[in-house]
Amino acid sequence: MASHMTIIVGEVPGVCHLFQGYLLSKGYTSMIVGHARSIRYNAGNWKTVQYGDTFIERERSMITSCTSAIIIWHNNSSVIAKNLELLKKLAIPTFLYEYSSATGESNEGWLDPHRTYAPSILWKNRLKHRGK
Repeated sequence: MASHMTIIVGEVPGVCHLFQGYLLSKGYTSMIVGHARSIRYNAGNWKTVQYGDTFIERERSMITSCTSAIIIWHNNSSVIAKNLELLKKLAIPTFLYEYSSATGESNEGWLDPHRTYAPSILWKNRLKHRGK
């Protein structure tokens, strides 16, 4: 915000709503709300951009449109895990905040290029190495 960068935020119920509310409370105006076919939530009546027709297209297009990212990863969501893998692959600087509502534990820091975030990737790698 201090750099006056344009922030692209989603409109999915939950964390996106909270983040939009935070940015609205700070009076931040350089915003784009990314959506798929239709917009569900726009707290600040900010500019909107359709990033695809489906949820998956929207997620991928928002990622490839950014130069850096802040990700809030709640309860190890598999969708977010796949997004983290894409951000890692594209080498987009990403600050990650992880939170577990089951344990109340949280962790924050920069995306680790050596960590595997998506369990499906770990599983595929195990299968690949088992055949060798």
